Amino acid sequence: MDKTIGQLSREVVPLVAIGASAGGLEPLEAFFDAVSDEPGVAYVIVQHLSPDYRSMMNELLARRSNLPIKHVKDGMQLEINTIYLNRPNEYLELEGNLFRTFTYIDGEGLPHLPIDRFFTSLSSRDWNRTVAIVLSGSGSDGSKGAQILHDAGAAVLVQSMHEASFPSMPRAVLLSGSVDRVLDATDMPGVVQDIFAHGKIGTGASPRPMGDGIKKILAILEAQHNVDFSNYKPANVNRRIVRRLHLRGHASLEEYEEVLSQSPTAVSELFEDMLIGVTEFYRDADAMASLRTNVLDQLAADTDETAPIKIWVPACASGEEVYTIAIELSEALREAGSDRRFRIIGTDIHSGSIETASRGFYTEDKLERVPDDLRARYFDAKPGGYVIQSTLRQKIIFSTHDLISDPPFMNLDLVSCRNLMIYFEEEPQASAISMFIFGLLAQGYLFLGASESVGKFKTAFEVVDPRWRIFRKVARTPSLAQVKIPSKREFSFSRNPHPSRISDERTPLRTQINAVRSREILIRSYDILLKRYAPSSILLSSQSTVLNWFGAAAEVIDTMNNLADWTVQEIVHPDLHFPINVGIEKLRLGHLTTHTRTVTVNLAEKGPTRCTVEVEALNLGPDDDLILVKVAFEGSQPSSVLDIKDIPVEVTNSDDVTVLTKRVHVLERDLRLTEETLQHVTERLEASGEELQASNEELQASNEELQASNEELQSSNEELHAVNEELVSVSAEHERKIDMLSELNETTESVLQLLNTGVIILDEENQLRRFSKMIERDFLLQEHDINRSVDIVGPRLEFADLAEMTAALWKTGEPQIKTGTHSGRPMTLEVRKTMLGVAGDRTPGAIILFRWD
Repeated sequence: MDKTIGQLSREVVPLVAIGASAGGLEPLEAFFDAVSDEPGVAYVIVQHLSPDYRSMMNELLARRSNLPIKHVKDGMQLEINTIYLNRPNEYLELEGNLFRTFTYIDGEGLPHLPIDRFFTSLSSRDWNRTVAIVLSGSGSDGSKGAQILHDAGAAVLVQSMHEASFPSMPRAVLLSGSVDRVLDATDMPGVVQDIFAHGKIGTGASPRPMGDGIKKILAILEAQHNVDFSNYKPANVNRRIVRRLHLRGHASLEEYEEVLSQSPTAVSELFEDMLIGVTEFYRDADAMASLRTNVLDQLAADTDETAPIKIWVPACASGEEVYTIAIELSEALREAGSDRRFRIIGTDIHSGSIETASRGFYTEDKLERVPDDLRARYFDAKPGGYVIQSTLRQKIIFSTHDLISDPPFMNLDLVSCRNLMIYFEEEPQASAISMFIFGLLAQGYLFLGASESVGKFKTAFEVVDPRWRIFRKVARTPSLAQVKIPSKREFSFSRNPHPSRISDERTPLRTQINAVRSREILIRSYDILLKRYAPSSILLSSQSTVLNWFGAAAEVIDTMNNLADWTVQEIVHPDLHFPINVGIEKLRLGHLTTHTRTVTVNLAEKGPTRCTVEVEALNLGPDDDLILVKVAFEGSQPSSVLDIKDIPVEVTNSDDVTVLTKRVHVLERDLRLTEETLQHVTERLEASGEELQASNEELQASNEELQASNEELQSSNEELHAVNEELVSVSAEHERKIDMLSELNETTESVLQLLNTGVIILDEENQLRRFSKMIERDFLLQEHDINRSVDIVGPRLEFADLAEMTAALWKTGEPQIKTGTHSGRPMTLEVRKTMLGVAGDRTPGAIILFRWD
């Protein structure tokens, strides 16, 4: 019969996997000080170890714990109530309850990440029987493995930032969002026992969502950044605040609130953390393919090329999605052979993200999902990455905008708002959807995330793609009662001490719309009056730019073929160029009288038609910027004072030709000077270009050399980083060993005092190597007497000669013992042979014992 899951779980050894590096000795000692003698748990410690150094971690931890300590060997069985240590130069993995070791491969990339490797190997274990802990250390080893374990369901604990000597490793795990608790090392064993007993759910108290502490922090955020996060789901808000609290190493919400109230930098850090900027090029490729087929291709196929396509992407973050849609729409228009223009508006609440999006610069890894042909077509390669081509960038506008509190954009063909609604409460979600409805054109499209819906507004849309949440607006724009256009005041509760007055202070939306309508009616009235009573005329600037035209003058204006340059030469009928240019030139020369000529104009519908042209400065001043050209056609009945019958006919004469000839000569002279100057400038630019080309080649060669040097330095830096971690660990062990030796020395001195015995140690040349405190006190020996001969500085006794006794000892090898009195006190003197030094480097020596009876 198969075993139940419960039986299998009981057979899995409870395991605590601990990753530590620089500064990890102290928290390890504190941790095992708090571990009981029979915890029923196996502990595996993975460190960064120097390959040629014998670690003393087993000796140091043995002073803190009675549990057996073993160095892992390949094939060793995992057992409870045991501490396991990794060996230098080896990766460690766990298969079931068996250890597997793998030696580092020569030439393998640095730095080695043994903690990540071991954590990852635990991902298949029963998560109820596995806990991962990351202690002090530099770098980010352990963060990826901890994330894998956390995703598998195991509990992950990290050392608190204020306690860790090197907080980089714990911080890296925190930034990955894979942490269940942030604790001091002393508190961890108790929490581990709770996890194994009750599971990781409920292992720690979290602040109550939207409690007083959270609300105060949100009020500080709103005061500094003008964003009301009370519209967001409380669980998400709570989680982001607690994460930042742990990252800064604060113990409570009250402490963190105090810091926020005094530090704008801390508030900005929290604001950055609250905004989850998840975006990338071609995110959800299938969703983008559906958008292309069902929406963008349809917009590109529209035969109405007069109205540009308008798209809004709220919450665009750093702009990747905006550019993705722009690329796909450009491709759709290109394939459809359409010249239709488009405009995409990308907005976000975070100004820093908008600045990044506006620059349009992305590293190569960001463009990993962009097809090569599209990358070549829409991006320009730059040092360190790629930049959006200017032709595409000019069609995109980025702006800061709060979706909840700012009014929507209007006349939209598409709104793409993916994975934002899931962070909103129900009421803000409905408000946002209603604004989308208000801003979309009839038959406009809405693109939401796969986990989002239009909620109660489903009757306003038809479903285009149910999987990827693409909708098309089918209902008419809702009435003012249905659609609520927000204002900043309406949502900024904390800034208004009297919320009840908001409705009184805010201008009603209907009143605003009526005001707009009144202005539109007034403008239309002006247009009617101008058409009825203004002379048929063309309004020009002194530079021959057409500013406007009135009445029958529209018959000689053609803007269909030129939308960029509204000049006389470009859009006014060619038959009128001569008289208008003559009149403008005369005004330019100071002839302020009205210039009138009659010419024949070949109109498309009427054929050749007599037309009188009158050119005058509006205010008859030499510096006037505005010129009015009145036109009157034969047979027309203009309402102005200009009547073709009353105007004397003046055909083109030699004076007109002379005026224009002089103007032409001036322009030709200016043109020659310009050509000569241009030629000179061109020659200089060519010379400078050659120099710049040579400099560029030199710089390119230098850049390649620097790049190669940088790669070497980076590799060396990683090696030094790894060596530095190992040195810090070794240094910590040495410090601990020195403390142990100092403690041992003090204990030895205390024992000698209790035995009323003094000691002098000599080498084989009778030179002092050490002496005890009693000898220092009674015979006045000092530190500088070390390495001096006992014949010179040795104690002088009435009953014995130390030099003779040591000589006899070296000669016979037998202990020398004498008894006598020194300073009125009986004393026994012994000289014995001993060995000095450590194993492998020992030399003969002598020890002299002074025993006072």
